[in-house]
Amino acid sequence: MARPKKQVKAKEPVTIRFKSLAKGSKSVYLDIYRDGVRSYEFLKLYLIPERPGHPEDKTANTVTMDAANAIKAQRIKEIVNGEAGIKDRKGENVLLLDWMQTQQEQHEKAAQDAGHTASTCACSIYTTRLHLARFIDAAYKGKPVTLAQVDKDFCAGFVQYLKSAKKTRITKNGLVEHKSGAALSPNSCNLYYSKLAAALNDAYKKGLITTNPANRLEDDERAKMQQTERAYLTAEELKALTAAPCPNEQVKAAFLFSCFCGLRWSDIKALTWDKVNTTASPWQVETRMLKTQKLIYLPLSAEAVKMMPARDAKGPQDLVFSLPSFNSTNKDVKTWVKRAGIEKYITFHCARHTFATLLISRGVDLYTVSKLLGHSSIKVTQIYAAIVDKKKQDAVNLLNGILD
Repeated sequence: MARPKKQVKAKEPVTIRFKSLAKGSKSVYLDIYRDGVRSYEFLKLYLIPERPGHPEDKTANTVTMDAANAIKAQRIKEIVNGEAGIKDRKGENVLLLDWMQTQQEQHEKAAQDAGHTASTCACSIYTTRLHLARFIDAAYKGKPVTLAQVDKDFCAGFVQYLKSAKKTRITKNGLVEHKSGAALSPNSCNLYYSKLAAALNDAYKKGLITTNPANRLEDDERAKMQQTERAYLTAEELKALTAAPCPNEQVKAAFLFSCFCGLRWSDIKALTWDKVNTTASPWQVETRMLKTQKLIYLPLSAEAVKMMPARDAKGPQDLVFSLPSFNSTNKDVKTWVKRAGIEKYITFHCARHTFATLLISRGVDLYTVSKLLGHSSIKVTQIYAAIVDKKKQDAVNLLNGILD
């Protein structure tokens, strides 16, 4: 008698997951995976620690899980109905500001999963959301705006708002205009608008909107990035800096390490020993970059390895470098550069610029440099090529008038 075939249980497209919070509580969210696209929905539901002798804690958690399962069932129903053509899945019921918050939470979670304590991208999305709230309040008299309502005119209006907006700082009460009263820089306008465009693109991919209206703007309607001068160190200045004392030896080692590998401060700050493949020849860093979330395999030069602290008894999850906060790091760099007699405005990020310019000036092609830096487009890397070309022109100009 033939054995009955084992029934394969279909995998549900929606899974309930939990995120651990402070004091033992957990945030409940949905992990939605469909058509090769993963998204997350944070439900603003929380499980509390169940204390011995307090049955009400268990009751509260049961109620919370019942609510989460009800929302999960509704999301599965929406997916099934949408695939059957019963309901057109569009963004009529999704508020733009809620969608921006979802984008922020996704980047925060991705950063945490990669071992980072913070996400600069999530911070930029948060600031963009605050600016969008201001724009909606002024242009739409505070009426909620759904994804379906965001059209070309909305996008163009937001660009105009950004171009006339003042510099701000984030407080507990939201955005507060900077005391200088200066306008937002073109690059800030470009950054905030690009976050909106990326969020709309994600909504399009997930079928919430039929097209991305940000792509319909004419070139002169867009927020454009302004190319700024990128400070870097020459080989001679790098030698002078190496010889000079730094207030924090870990900062000195990490900065020089970045000069020879190009990693950003955020990625070096979170770098643990398990992400350093010491069995490879040469050694290799295998990590997911915080800013772009790209997984990179970065070979380390002998000079970069020299700058790494001794591992000693450190375990796989221990940090390679013990760095202070971002602001404290740059403060130490500023003091260190001054001690080296270098009269340039140098921040930690300039180490990344130094890495790129040193490679290009030594004949490394743009494609290779782009891959080493983890750039998504070679257009970004071309900025460094322009720097090197200017150096060549300046060198040639030194010969002018030599026979006069």
